[in-house]
Amino acid sequence: MLVTLPNARRGVLARAQLALAMLLAGSSVVLSKIVGASLPIYLANTLILLPAVGVLWLLTWRLEGPVRVPPGAWRPLFLQALLGIVGFRVFLFYGVPLTSAASAGILTSSVPAVTALLAWAVLRERLTVRALLGVLLTALGILVLTVPGAGASEGTRPLLGGALVLGAVVGEASWNVLSRLSGARLKPLTATALVTSIALGLFLPLGLLEATSFDFTRLTPGDVFALGYYALGATVLAYLLWFAGVRHLTAGTAAVYTGWLPVSAVVLSALLLHEPLTPWHALGLSCVLCATFVFARQGDSHE
Repeated sequence: MLVTLPNARRGVLARAQLALAMLLAGSSVVLSKIVGASLPIYLANTLILLPAVGVLWLLTWRLEGPVRVPPGAWRPLFLQALLGIVGFRVFLFYGVPLTSAASAGILTSSVPAVTALLAWAVLRERLTVRALLGVLLTALGILVLTVPGAGASEGTRPLLGGALVLGAVVGEASWNVLSRLSGARLKPLTATALVTSIALGLFLPLGLLEATSFDFTRLTPGDVFALGYYALGATVLAYLLWFAGVRHLTAGTAAVYTGWLPVSAVVLSALLLHEPLTPWHALGLSCVLCATFVFARQGDSHE
């Protein structure tokens, strides 16, 4: 008993780290609506990524040492930054204001299903029965949210907003597929620092252009806090917690905790944005959570 107790405690800690990481990641959906209401999209993301990049590089040099990037790694890293960070954030920031943050949070949890479909189309990975079931459950959850009146606070153009959020999902899923295509063996923190730096470089020109005509005196202390939290909490801390916890669990077990992301987004949309929730949100959330568990079981079967 004395020998197994540390391992048990480590497992509990790892699960807590993954849950907190996904709660932080889910809050980014709500924050995109808050920050997007106060700042232009490209300037907002420039201000978010700037401190995030600084902290990530400090942690990279401290924890992983000197950075060596094989020449063949730059192309997939660039595509991951373009699709997985820039594409994801642009679609999300444009899409969330047109729909409800709760619906957007549920839609973003379709990443495993879209990743499975992209892996089948690009990598020729076989779609198992469980993967197909997960895709179907996810599709059902998305269809539920398209029912007229599904969201009591739907936004001005909920269908267009939902489509844009799904575009963000495709960007995130592309990140996952590109990470499998990359032949480079980069350390996780190093890869994240590099991809985030490239994304900052892509946002920077338009961000600086928007900064020339933006009145920074309009920013409130709450806006500044939201930017800082998005950068250091929902971005850097979420990644660090996930990386720390996932090392001690199987891929399938870790996948279960991605279900906390839509839960976080739905709860915070009600608490912070005062969006009313409907039974349709509950049904859609149930479908995508079931899909998450199906994909998790598939991950465990591959261990």
